[in-house]
Amino acid sequence: MGEKKTAPRIPLFSERKELEKQDLYIYGSENTAEKEQDCFAKALSRYMSDSGPDNKKVSARKLHILSGVSKSAIYYYLLGVRRITYETLCAICIALRLHPVRQEHLFCKAHIMMPCDEPYPSKRDRIIKYYLDNCAFIERCTVIACNEELTSNDCNALNELTSDKEDSE
Repeated sequence: MGEKKTAPRIPLFSERKELEKQDLYIYGSENTAEKEQDCFAKALSRYMSDSGPDNKKVSARKLHILSGVSKSAIYYYLLGVRRITYETLCAICIALRLHPVRQEHLFCKAHIMMPCDEPYPSKRDRIIKYYLDNCAFIERCTVIACNEELTSNDCNALNELTSDKEDSE
């Protein structure tokens, strides 16, 4: 029997280095022109670059393992040649344990609305929102846990990533 592989771990927000300035954290710059030039691909790359342990880059392979999004799709998003879907964006935000302000920025750059509380959120949106709101702060808020809670509540999962498939890579 082979040893069980452990999935890579993204540190919680509280375990990362302290924030400098909000604009640097979100846009990577305080320069207005550079902030205006920011796009989804640049922001995703930037967030992958400082989400790993000791603020090291999260590779496309690690993001694939944590999010259930194919490596090729991740590369296409980083190149800016493929438009991301709502489910994929939610999975990536949860997998990277992005702080809510960074999530909001990515959703804005992708021209996708975040799940909301009002006026009449679906059960699925409430579950996804819970995981998005808490993934940066609570260890158990992962894509796998989100998918399993969604399916146990008769909702469509974000993708096919489950604890059964976790070690298949």
